[in-house]
Amino acid sequence: MKPNFQAWKAKHAGLWQFVMFTLMSMITTVVDLGSFALFHFLVFAGLRDRPFAWWIIAYGVDDGGLGAFLAFALSFAISQTFNFFLQRKTTFKADNNVLWSGIMYAVMVIAVYLLQILVPSWILAPIAGVFGIAFGAILVKFVNMTLSMLIQFPMNKYVIMRTSIRKPATTDGAESPREGF
Repeated sequence: MKPNFQAWKAKHAGLWQFVMFTLMSMITTVVDLGSFALFHFLVFAGLRDRPFAWWIIAYGVDDGGLGAFLAFALSFAISQTFNFFLQRKTTFKADNNVLWSGIMYAVMVIAVYLLQILVPSWILAPIAGVFGIAFGAILVKFVNMTLSMLIQFPMNKYVIMRTSIRKPATTDGAESPREGF
């Protein structure tokens, strides 16, 4: 069975990589939810009665205040840092410059995050008008998750977490590495 599975993985390497990306993303979701629960219900619970506002962000007491903001922000940062190293090591087996790919990953995550804040403002009202606010919000969340995956997988694979591809041997017999897709 194992040799057959290895042969299947080799034959369908791109599909297997997408499956691994999805599975590793699910593990990241557990880290995100777990760290959020820890921060929201324990660490920052005492700060929920303090309103917080900065720029376009506003967390009133009814929204969980400073405690909710800190819980959301820190759990997001922790889970995305975890996801970067997990995907880099297990899914993409990247060997390019860690600093460069970390910076590019941060830019991508911030862009996706801003997109996920913006998209609901465009589509939630019409979808909620058809399906109701509760189910509409869930549908919009799935739209956001799908957009995130459609952006993050190819960006990670082709731009951020690339691996070296070996060129054929040079005239002196040495391999010469090059960055590739």
